[in-house]
Amino acid sequence: MSGAAQDIQFWEVRKRANRKKPWELRWRIDTVEKSRSFLTKELANNHKTALHRAARAGERFSTVTGEPESWAASRESVWSLLRSYVRHAWADTSSGNTRRTIGDNVARLALASLDDAAVKRCAAPAPAWRVRKAVHAALAFRIDAGAEKAEDRVVPPDPASLSELDRECLAWLEKVSLPVSDAGSEKGARQVLDRSAMRADSKGRVAGDTLRRRRGIWSNALDHAVARGLIGANPIAGVRMRRARSADAVNPRTVPDYQQASRLIRALMDSGRERDGYLSVFFATAYLAGTRPGETRGIRVQDIVWPEDVRDPEAVPGWGVLMASGSRTEVAGRYTDDGEHGEDRELKQRAADDVRPVPLCPELVALLRGHLARYGTAPDGRLWWHASPHGEHDVFPGKLYRAAWSRARKAALTPSELSLGVASRPYDLRHGCASWLLYTGVPAPEVARRLGHTVEVLMQTYAHWFTGQTNAANARIDAALEKAGPLTGHHDESGAPDGR
Repeated sequence: MSGAAQDIQFWEVRKRANRKKPWELRWRIDTVEKSRSFLTKELANNHKTALHRAARAGERFSTVTGEPESWAASRESVWSLLRSYVRHAWADTSSGNTRRTIGDNVARLALASLDDAAVKRCAAPAPAWRVRKAVHAALAFRIDAGAEKAEDRVVPPDPASLSELDRECLAWLEKVSLPVSDAGSEKGARQVLDRSAMRADSKGRVAGDTLRRRRGIWSNALDHAVARGLIGANPIAGVRMRRARSADAVNPRTVPDYQQASRLIRALMDSGRERDGYLSVFFATAYLAGTRPGETRGIRVQDIVWPEDVRDPEAVPGWGVLMASGSRTEVAGRYTDDGEHGEDRELKQRAADDVRPVPLCPELVALLRGHLARYGTAPDGRLWWHASPHGEHDVFPGKLYRAAWSRARKAALTPSELSLGVASRPYDLRHGCASWLLYTGVPAPEVARRLGHTVEVLMQTYAHWFTGQTNAANARIDAALEKAGPLTGHHDESGAPDGR
Protein backbone atom coordinates (compact mmCIF):
# COMPACT_ATOMS: atom_id res chain seq x y z
CA MET A 1 0.00 0.00 0.00
CA SER A 2 1.36 3.46 -0.89
CA GLY A 3 0.79 6.79 0.77
CA ALA A 4 2.54 10.09 -0.08
CA ALA A 5 5.25 8.26 -2.07
CA GLN A 6 5.91 5.97 0.88
CA ASP A 7 5.86 2.19 0.71
CA ILE A 8 3.73 1.05 3.67
CA GLN A 9 3.05 -2.59 4.46
CA PHE A 10 1.02 -4.12 7.31
CA TRP A 11 1.24 -7.64 8.72
CA GLU A 12 -1.43 -9.61 10.51
CA VAL A 13 -1.79 -9.07 14.24
CA ARG A 14 0.00 -11.86 16.07
CA LYS A 15 -0.14 -13.19 19.63
CA ARG A 16 3.01 -13.65 21.66
CA ALA A 17 2.83 -15.87 24.71
CA ASN A 18 3.94 -14.84 28.20
CA ARG A 19 3.78 -11.13 27.45
CA LYS A 20 1.92 -8.49 29.49
CA LYS A 21 0.55 -7.11 26.23
CA PRO A 22 0.48 -10.21 24.02
CA TRP A 23 -1.10 -8.82 20.82
CA GLU A 24 1.49 -7.30 18.48
CA LEU A 25 0.81 -5.14 15.45
CA ARG A 26 3.71 -4.84 12.93
CA TRP A 27 4.07 -2.64 9.89
CA ARG A 28 6.79 -1.23 7.63
CA ILE A 29 7.35 2.33 6.35
CA ASP A 30 9.75 2.06 3.41
CA THR A 31 12.60 0.10 5.02
CA VAL A 32 11.78 0.99 8.64
CA GLU A 33 9.86 -1.66 10.57
CA LYS A 34 7.61 -0.59 13.45
CA SER A 35 5.60 -2.53 16.00
CA ARG A 36 3.28 -1.87 18.91
CA SER A 37 1.85 -4.24 21.52
CA PHE A 38 -1.69 -4.20 22.93
CA LEU A 39 -3.55 -5.78 25.79
CA THR A 40 -6.30 -7.17 23.55
CA LYS A 41 -6.61 -8.19 19.91
CA GLU A 42 -9.48 -5.72 19.49
CA LEU A 43 -7.26 -2.79 20.43
CA ALA A 44 -4.55 -3.97 18.02
CA ASN A 45 -7.01 -4.30 15.15
CA ASN A 46 -8.54 -0.89 15.95
CA HIS A 47 -5.11 0.72 15.68
CA LYS A 48 -4.35 -1.17 12.48
CA THR A 49 -7.63 0.04 10.95
CA ALA A 50 -6.80 3.64 11.84
CA LEU A 51 -3.33 3.33 10.26
CA HIS A 52 -4.86 1.77 7.13
CA ARG A 53 -7.33 4.64 6.88
CA ALA A 54 -4.57 7.25 7.14
CA ALA A 55 -2.42 5.47 4.54
CA ARG A 56 -5.31 5.27 2.06
CA ALA A 57 -5.91 9.00 2.59
CA GLY A 58 -2.33 9.63 1.49
CA GLU A 59 -1.09 10.92 4.84
CA ARG A 60 2.65 11.13 5.43
CA PHE A 61 3.91 8.66 8.06
CA SER A 62 6.68 9.50 10.50
CA THR A 63 9.50 6.94 10.49
CA VAL A 64 10.16 7.88 14.13
CA THR A 65 6.72 7.28 15.60
CA GLY A 66 5.49 4.99 12.83
CA GLU A 67 2.20 6.91 12.75
CA PRO A 68 0.76 9.66 10.54
CA GLU A 69 2.48 12.96 11.14
CA SER A 70 -0.91 14.63 11.56
CA TRP A 71 -1.49 12.58 14.71
CA ALA A 72 1.61 13.94 16.36
CA ALA A 73 0.85 17.41 15.06
CA SER A 74 -2.54 17.47 16.78
CA ARG A 75 -2.20 19.55 19.97
CA GLU A 76 -5.85 20.04 20.79
CA SER A 77 -6.29 19.94 24.54
CA VAL A 78 -8.36 17.41 26.45
CA TRP A 79 -10.41 20.29 27.84
CA SER A 80 -11.30 21.38 24.29
CA LEU A 81 -12.12 17.77 23.36
CA LEU A 82 -14.37 17.31 26.40
CA ARG A 83 -16.37 20.45 25.65
CA SER A 84 -16.85 19.24 22.08
CA TYR A 85 -17.89 15.81 23.36
CA VAL A 86 -20.45 17.23 25.79
CA ARG A 87 -22.10 19.23 23.03
CA HIS A 88 -22.20 16.15 20.80
CA ALA A 89 -23.49 13.84 23.55
CA TRP A 90 -26.19 16.25 24.73
CA ALA A 91 -27.52 16.55 21.19
CA ASP A 92 -27.71 12.76 21.01
CA THR A 93 -30.09 12.31 23.97
CA SER A 94 -33.32 13.81 25.27
CA SER A 95 -32.80 12.76 28.89
CA GLY A 96 -32.10 15.65 31.22
CA ASN A 97 -30.60 13.36 33.86
CA THR A 98 -28.26 11.83 31.27
CA ARG A 99 -27.11 15.30 30.25
CA ARG A 100 -26.52 16.26 33.87
CA THR A 101 -24.56 13.05 34.50
CA ILE A 102 -22.36 13.67 31.45
CA GLY A 103 -21.69 17.27 32.45
CA ASP A 104 -20.83 16.42 36.07
CA ASN A 105 -18.44 13.61 35.11
CA VAL A 106 -16.79 15.57 32.31
CA ALA A 107 -16.02 18.34 34.80
CA ARG A 108 -14.14 15.82 36.95
CA LEU A 109 -12.34 14.36 33.92
CA ALA A 110 -11.27 17.82 32.78
CA LEU A 111 -9.60 18.49 36.14
CA ALA A 112 -8.00 15.03 36.10
CA SER A 113 -6.33 15.62 32.74
CA LEU A 114 -3.90 18.37 33.68
CA ASP A 115 -0.24 18.37 32.65
CA ASP A 116 1.72 18.34 35.93
CA ALA A 117 4.73 20.08 34.39
CA ALA A 118 2.54 22.82 32.93
CA VAL A 119 0.77 23.32 36.26
CA LYS A 120 4.15 23.83 37.98
CA ARG A 121 5.11 26.45 35.41
CA CYS A 122 1.78 28.25 35.50
CA ALA A 123 -0.03 28.67 38.81
CA ALA A 124 -3.83 28.57 38.87
CA PRO A 125 -5.54 31.98 39.21
CA ALA A 126 -7.88 30.65 41.93
CA PRO A 127 -8.28 27.76 44.40
CA ALA A 128 -9.31 24.35 43.08
CA TRP A 129 -12.94 24.74 44.16
CA ARG A 130 -13.18 28.00 42.20
CA VAL A 131 -11.68 26.42 39.08
CA ARG A 132 -14.30 23.65 39.37
CA LYS A 133 -17.02 26.30 39.52
CA ALA A 134 -15.67 27.90 36.34
CA VAL A 135 -15.61 24.52 34.58
CA HIS A 136 -19.26 23.92 35.45
CA ALA A 137 -20.11 27.41 34.20
CA ALA A 138 -18.37 26.66 30.88
CA LEU A 139 -20.41 23.45 30.56
CA ALA A 140 -23.72 25.22 31.20
CA PHE A 141 -25.02 24.60 27.69
CA ARG A 142 -28.63 25.34 26.87
CA ILE A 143 -31.01 23.37 24.70
CA ASP A 144 -32.63 24.83 21.59
CA ALA A 145 -35.24 22.17 20.88
CA GLY A 146 -36.42 24.01 17.76
CA ALA A 147 -33.09 23.88 15.95
CA GLU A 148 -33.26 22.19 12.57
CA LYS A 149 -29.88 20.44 12.82
CA ALA A 150 -29.00 18.10 15.68
CA GLU A 151 -25.62 19.77 16.17
CA ASP A 152 -27.34 23.13 16.65
CA ARG A 153 -29.63 21.89 19.43
CA VAL A 154 -26.96 22.41 22.09
CA VAL A 155 -25.83 26.01 22.48
CA PRO A 156 -22.66 26.80 24.49
CA PRO A 157 -22.76 29.64 27.01
CA ASP A 158 -21.87 33.11 25.79
CA PRO A 159 -18.33 33.91 27.04
CA ALA A 160 -19.60 37.39 27.91
CA SER A 161 -21.99 35.81 30.41
CA LEU A 162 -19.09 34.38 32.41
CA SER A 163 -17.36 36.36 35.14
CA GLU A 164 -13.85 37.69 34.60
CA LEU A 165 -12.48 35.16 37.09
CA ASP A 166 -14.31 32.34 35.28
CA ARG A 167 -12.63 33.37 32.03
CA GLU A 168 -9.21 33.52 33.72
CA CYS A 169 -9.69 30.04 35.18
CA LEU A 170 -10.78 28.60 31.85
CA ALA A 171 -7.86 30.21 29.99
CA TRP A 172 -5.52 28.65 32.56
CA LEU A 173 -7.22 25.27 32.17
CA GLU A 174 -6.77 25.38 28.40
CA LYS A 175 -3.08 26.19 28.88
CA VAL A 176 -2.33 23.33 31.32
CA SER A 177 -4.67 20.65 29.92
CA LEU A 178 -2.92 17.64 28.40
CA PRO A 179 -2.94 17.43 24.60
CA VAL A 180 -5.31 14.81 23.25
CA SER A 181 -2.38 13.02 21.61
CA ASP A 182 -0.92 12.35 25.08
CA ALA A 183 -4.15 11.53 26.91
CA GLY A 184 -5.15 9.34 23.98
CA SER A 185 -2.34 6.88 24.58
CA GLU A 186 -3.06 3.81 26.71
CA LYS A 187 -0.92 5.12 29.56
CA GLY A 188 -2.33 8.63 29.35
CA ALA A 189 -5.96 7.47 29.17
CA ARG A 190 -5.55 5.25 32.22
CA GLN A 191 -3.82 8.03 34.13
CA VAL A 192 -6.72 10.41 33.53
CA LEU A 193 -9.19 7.75 34.67
CA ASP A 194 -7.16 6.91 37.77
CA ARG A 195 -6.96 10.56 38.78
CA SER A 196 -10.67 11.08 38.23
CA ALA A 197 -11.32 8.20 40.64
CA MET A 198 -10.32 10.42 43.58
CA ARG A 199 -13.04 12.38 45.34
CA ALA A 200 -13.06 16.14 44.82
CA ASP A 201 -12.30 16.64 48.54
CA SER A 202 -9.36 14.17 48.26
CA LYS A 203 -10.92 11.94 50.94
CA GLY A 204 -10.57 8.58 49.25
CA ARG A 205 -11.92 7.17 46.00
CA VAL A 206 -15.36 7.56 44.51
CA ALA A 207 -17.85 4.70 44.70
CA GLY A 208 -17.51 1.82 42.26
CA ASP A 209 -20.69 2.69 40.36
CA THR A 210 -19.50 6.28 39.96
CA LEU A 211 -16.16 5.14 38.61
CA ARG A 212 -17.77 2.74 36.12
CA ARG A 213 -20.00 5.55 34.91
CA ARG A 214 -17.05 7.92 34.62
CA ARG A 215 -15.00 5.33 32.76
CA GLY A 216 -17.83 4.91 30.23
CA ILE A 217 -18.04 8.66 29.63
CA TRP A 218 -14.25 8.93 29.25
CA SER A 219 -14.30 6.07 26.74
CA ASN A 220 -17.08 7.79 24.78
CA ALA A 221 -15.07 11.01 24.75
CA LEU A 222 -12.07 9.10 23.35
CA ASP A 223 -14.35 7.59 20.69
CA HIS A 224 -15.33 11.16 19.82
CA ALA A 225 -11.62 12.00 19.48
CA VAL A 226 -11.19 9.07 17.08
CA ALA A 227 -14.18 10.23 15.02
CA ARG A 228 -12.63 13.68 14.73
CA GLY A 229 -9.28 12.22 13.67
CA LEU A 230 -7.43 13.43 16.77
CA ILE A 231 -6.20 9.92 17.71
CA GLY A 232 -6.06 6.69 15.80
CA ALA A 233 -7.93 4.41 18.19
CA ASN A 234 -9.60 4.42 21.57
CA PRO A 235 -6.95 2.94 23.91
CA ILE A 236 -9.49 1.67 26.46
CA ALA A 237 -12.19 0.47 24.05
CA GLY A 238 -11.36 -3.20 24.43
CA VAL A 239 -10.67 -3.13 28.16
CA ARG A 240 -13.57 -3.89 30.48
CA MET A 241 -13.67 -3.02 34.15
CA ARG A 242 -14.33 -6.03 36.33
CA ARG A 243 -17.50 -5.58 38.33
CA ALA A 244 -17.11 -6.27 42.04
CA ARG A 245 -20.00 -8.65 42.59
CA SER A 246 -19.60 -8.65 46.36
CA ALA A 247 -20.35 -4.92 46.37
CA ASP A 248 -23.59 -5.42 44.45
CA ALA A 249 -25.31 -7.27 47.28
CA VAL A 250 -27.30 -5.20 49.74
CA ASN A 251 -26.06 -5.19 53.32
CA PRO A 252 -28.89 -6.90 55.30
CA ARG A 253 -28.18 -4.78 58.36
CA THR A 254 -29.28 -1.61 56.55
CA VAL A 255 -32.56 -3.02 55.22
CA PRO A 256 -35.60 -2.40 57.44
CA ASP A 257 -37.65 -5.44 58.38
CA TYR A 258 -41.44 -5.31 58.55
CA GLN A 259 -41.59 -4.04 62.14
CA GLN A 260 -38.93 -1.39 61.57
CA ALA A 261 -40.68 -0.15 58.42
CA SER A 262 -43.94 0.01 60.38
CA ARG A 263 -42.34 2.10 63.12
CA LEU A 264 -40.80 4.49 60.59
CA ILE A 265 -44.02 5.11 58.69
CA ARG A 266 -46.06 5.46 61.89
CA ALA A 267 -43.53 8.05 63.11
CA LEU A 268 -44.32 10.14 60.02
CA MET A 269 -48.06 9.76 60.51
CA ASP A 270 -47.85 10.77 64.17
CA SER A 271 -45.26 13.58 63.94
CA GLY A 272 -47.85 16.34 63.69
CA ARG A 273 -46.09 17.86 60.67
CA GLU A 274 -48.29 18.32 57.62
CA ARG A 275 -45.48 17.39 55.22
CA ASP A 276 -44.66 14.20 57.15
CA GLY A 277 -48.28 13.09 56.95
CA TYR A 278 -48.33 13.92 53.25
CA LEU A 279 -45.27 11.73 52.68
CA SER A 280 -46.25 8.80 54.92
CA VAL A 281 -48.11 6.99 52.14
CA PHE A 282 -45.28 7.86 49.73
CA PHE A 283 -42.94 5.78 51.89
CA ALA A 284 -45.56 3.10 52.57
CA THR A 285 -45.92 2.63 48.80
CA ALA A 286 -42.15 2.16 48.48
CA TYR A 287 -42.22 -0.60 51.10
CA LEU A 288 -45.46 -2.40 50.18
CA ALA A 289 -45.13 -2.08 46.37
CA GLY A 290 -41.34 -1.83 45.98
CA THR A 291 -41.44 1.25 43.74
CA ARG A 292 -38.36 3.39 43.14
CA PRO A 293 -38.56 7.03 44.35
CA GLY A 294 -38.92 8.34 40.80
CA GLU A 295 -41.67 5.81 40.06
CA THR A 296 -43.50 6.77 43.26
CA ARG A 297 -43.30 10.47 42.37
CA GLY A 298 -44.76 9.63 38.97
CA ILE A 299 -47.84 7.71 40.22
CA ARG A 300 -51.09 9.18 38.90
CA VAL A 301 -54.58 8.29 40.06
CA GLN A 302 -55.31 6.97 36.57
CA ASP A 303 -52.47 4.45 37.00
CA ILE A 304 -54.31 2.70 39.85
CA VAL A 305 -56.74 -0.15 39.20
CA TRP A 306 -58.89 -0.33 42.32
CA PRO A 307 -59.99 -3.77 43.62
CA GLU A 308 -63.55 -3.32 42.38
CA ASP A 309 -62.23 -2.68 38.86
CA VAL A 310 -59.92 -5.73 38.68
CA ARG A 311 -61.37 -8.08 36.07
CA ASP A 312 -59.24 -11.14 36.78
CA PRO A 313 -61.68 -13.82 38.07
CA GLU A 314 -58.87 -15.44 40.07
CA ALA A 315 -57.74 -12.20 41.74
CA VAL A 316 -57.51 -12.20 45.52
CA PRO A 317 -60.31 -10.00 46.94
CA GLY A 318 -59.22 -6.57 48.13
CA TRP A 319 -56.10 -6.41 45.96
CA GLY A 320 -55.62 -3.66 43.40
CA VAL A 321 -52.97 -3.06 40.73
CA LEU A 322 -50.60 -0.18 40.06
CA MET A 323 -49.87 0.11 36.34
CA ALA A 324 -46.44 1.70 36.76
CA SER A 325 -45.73 3.46 33.49
CA GLY A 326 -42.89 5.89 34.12
CA SER A 327 -40.72 7.91 36.42
CA ARG A 328 -40.86 11.56 37.43
CA THR A 329 -37.28 12.79 37.63
CA GLU A 330 -35.94 15.88 39.37
CA VAL A 331 -33.68 17.77 36.97
CA ALA A 332 -32.98 21.43 36.29
CA GLY A 333 -34.74 23.06 33.36
CA ARG A 334 -31.46 23.84 31.58
CA TYR A 335 -30.98 20.12 30.95
CA THR A 336 -34.43 19.41 29.46
CA ASP A 337 -35.68 19.87 25.92
CA ASP A 338 -38.67 21.97 26.98
CA GLY A 339 -36.84 23.96 29.64
CA GLU A 340 -39.20 22.71 32.35
CA HIS A 341 -38.00 21.72 35.81
CA GLY A 342 -38.34 17.92 36.10
CA GLU A 343 -39.40 15.54 33.36
CA ASP A 344 -41.39 12.38 32.78
CA ARG A 345 -39.27 9.43 31.73
CA GLU A 346 -39.92 5.80 30.86
CA LEU A 347 -39.45 3.03 33.40
CA LYS A 348 -35.82 2.13 34.06
CA GLN A 349 -34.36 0.09 31.17
CA ARG A 350 -37.79 -0.13 29.51
CA ALA A 351 -39.30 1.15 26.27
CA ALA A 352 -41.18 4.45 26.42
CA ASP A 353 -44.63 2.82 26.34
CA ASP A 354 -43.82 -0.10 28.66
CA VAL A 355 -46.02 -0.71 31.71
CA ARG A 356 -45.21 -2.81 34.79
CA PRO A 357 -48.23 -4.12 36.72
CA VAL A 358 -47.53 -4.08 40.47
CA PRO A 359 -50.05 -5.70 42.86
CA LEU A 360 -51.36 -3.46 45.65
CA CYS A 361 -52.22 -5.19 48.92
CA PRO A 362 -55.46 -4.20 50.72
CA GLU A 363 -53.64 -2.08 53.31
CA LEU A 364 -51.88 -0.05 50.63
CA VAL A 365 -55.17 0.33 48.73
CA ALA A 366 -56.74 1.80 51.88
CA LEU A 367 -53.75 4.12 52.45
CA LEU A 368 -53.91 5.40 48.87
CA ARG A 369 -57.65 6.02 49.13
CA GLY A 370 -57.11 7.98 52.35
CA HIS A 371 -54.29 10.01 50.80
CA LEU A 372 -56.43 10.94 47.80
CA ALA A 373 -59.38 11.87 50.01
CA ARG A 374 -57.18 14.21 52.05
CA TYR A 375 -54.85 15.75 49.47
CA GLY A 376 -56.39 15.16 46.04
CA THR A 377 -54.16 15.19 42.96
CA ALA A 378 -52.17 17.53 40.77
CA PRO A 379 -53.86 18.55 37.49
CA ASP A 380 -52.12 15.69 35.68
CA GLY A 381 -53.31 13.16 38.29
CA ARG A 382 -50.08 12.83 40.29
CA LEU A 383 -50.48 11.94 43.96
CA TRP A 384 -47.35 13.80 45.12
CA TRP A 385 -46.18 17.24 44.02
CA HIS A 386 -44.64 20.38 45.47
CA ALA A 387 -45.31 24.11 45.12
CA SER A 388 -42.04 25.82 44.14
CA PRO A 389 -40.81 28.83 42.14
CA HIS A 390 -40.90 26.50 39.13
CA GLY A 391 -44.64 25.88 39.44
CA GLU A 392 -47.55 25.13 41.73
CA HIS A 393 -47.35 21.40 40.97
CA ASP A 394 -43.60 20.88 40.57
CA VAL A 395 -41.88 17.50 41.01
CA PHE A 396 -41.48 16.72 44.70
CA PRO A 397 -37.81 17.42 45.57
CA GLY A 398 -35.61 14.69 46.96
CA LYS A 399 -34.08 16.94 49.62
CA LEU A 400 -37.51 17.41 51.22
CA TYR A 401 -38.50 13.75 51.38
CA ARG A 402 -35.00 12.84 52.58
CA ALA A 403 -35.32 15.43 55.37
CA ALA A 404 -38.66 13.90 56.44
CA TRP A 405 -37.08 10.45 56.36
CA SER A 406 -34.22 11.61 58.55
CA ARG A 407 -36.71 12.90 61.15
CA ALA A 408 -38.59 9.59 61.06
CA ARG A 409 -35.40 7.57 61.65
CA LYS A 410 -34.45 9.67 64.67
CA ALA A 411 -37.94 9.27 66.12
CA ALA A 412 -38.54 5.60 65.37
CA LEU A 413 -35.21 3.76 65.53
CA THR A 414 -33.16 2.78 68.55
CA PRO A 415 -29.58 4.08 68.99
CA SER A 416 -28.31 0.63 67.99
CA GLU A 417 -30.40 0.60 64.80
CA LEU A 418 -29.23 4.10 63.93
CA SER A 419 -25.57 3.13 64.42
CA LEU A 420 -26.03 0.13 62.10
CA GLY A 421 -27.45 2.38 59.38
CA VAL A 422 -30.89 0.74 59.26
CA ALA A 423 -32.99 2.40 56.54
CA SER A 424 -30.40 5.14 56.09
CA ARG A 425 -31.90 5.95 52.67
CA PRO A 426 -35.55 5.98 51.53
CA TYR A 427 -34.43 3.58 48.78
CA ASP A 428 -33.83 0.98 51.49
CA LEU A 429 -37.62 0.59 51.69
CA ARG A 430 -37.53 -0.94 48.20
CA HIS A 431 -34.87 -3.38 49.41
CA GLY A 432 -37.07 -4.07 52.42
CA CYS A 433 -39.97 -4.91 50.12
CA ALA A 434 -37.81 -7.38 48.21
CA SER A 435 -36.56 -9.07 51.37
CA TRP A 436 -40.09 -9.27 52.80
CA LEU A 437 -41.45 -10.87 49.61
CA LEU A 438 -38.62 -13.39 49.58
CA TYR A 439 -39.13 -14.11 53.28
CA THR A 440 -42.83 -14.83 52.72
CA GLY A 441 -41.96 -17.36 50.00
CA VAL A 442 -42.90 -15.41 46.86
CA PRO A 443 -41.01 -17.08 43.95
CA ALA A 444 -37.93 -15.20 42.76
CA PRO A 445 -39.24 -14.59 39.19
CA GLU A 446 -42.38 -12.96 40.60
CA VAL A 447 -40.36 -10.80 43.01
CA ALA A 448 -38.13 -9.70 40.13
CA ARG A 449 -41.16 -8.91 37.95
CA ARG A 450 -42.77 -6.76 40.64
CA LEU A 451 -39.56 -4.85 41.26
CA GLY A 452 -38.87 -4.39 37.56
CA HIS A 453 -35.52 -6.06 37.12
CA THR A 454 -34.10 -9.44 36.10
CA VAL A 455 -33.88 -12.56 38.22
CA GLU A 456 -30.08 -12.36 37.85
CA VAL A 457 -30.03 -8.88 39.42
CA LEU A 458 -32.35 -10.12 42.16
CA MET A 459 -30.04 -13.02 42.96
CA GLN A 460 -26.95 -10.78 43.08
CA THR A 461 -28.55 -7.98 45.07
CA TYR A 462 -30.44 -10.05 47.62
CA ALA A 463 -28.09 -13.01 47.87
CA HIS A 464 -28.17 -12.89 51.68
CA TRP A 465 -31.90 -13.56 51.82
CA PHE A 466 -31.66 -16.51 49.47
CA THR A 467 -28.96 -17.95 51.73
CA GLY A 468 -31.21 -17.42 54.73
CA GLN A 469 -33.95 -19.52 53.14
CA THR A 470 -31.77 -22.63 52.96
CA ASN A 471 -33.07 -24.26 56.14
CA ALA A 472 -36.71 -23.55 55.30
CA ALA A 473 -36.21 -24.92 51.79
CA ASN A 474 -34.55 -28.07 53.15
CA ALA A 475 -37.48 -28.62 55.52
CA ARG A 476 -39.97 -28.37 52.63
CA ILE A 477 -37.88 -30.76 50.50
CA ASP A 478 -37.57 -33.15 53.44
CA ALA A 479 -41.35 -33.22 53.86
CA ALA A 480 -41.84 -33.84 50.15
CA LEU A 481 -39.29 -36.69 50.16
CA GLU A 482 -40.96 -38.27 53.16
CA LYS A 483 -44.28 -38.23 51.35
CA ALA A 484 -42.85 -39.49 48.04
CA GLY A 485 -40.70 -42.26 49.53
CA PRO A 486 -37.07 -43.22 48.73
CA LEU A 487 -35.95 -42.70 45.18
CA THR A 488 -33.80 -45.86 45.03
CA GLY A 489 -35.87 -48.34 47.04
CA HIS A 490 -37.08 -49.08 50.58
CA HIS A 491 -35.13 -48.12 53.70
CA ASP A 492 -33.51 -50.97 55.66
CA GLU A 493 -33.53 -51.16 59.46
CA SER A 494 -30.57 -48.74 59.73
CA GLY A 495 -32.55 -46.06 57.89
CA ALA A 496 -30.42 -46.20 54.75
CA PRO A 497 -31.91 -47.23 51.36
CA ASP A 498 -31.52 -50.92 50.38
CA GLY A 499 -28.22 -51.78 48.73
CA ARG A 500 -26.12 -49.30 50.70
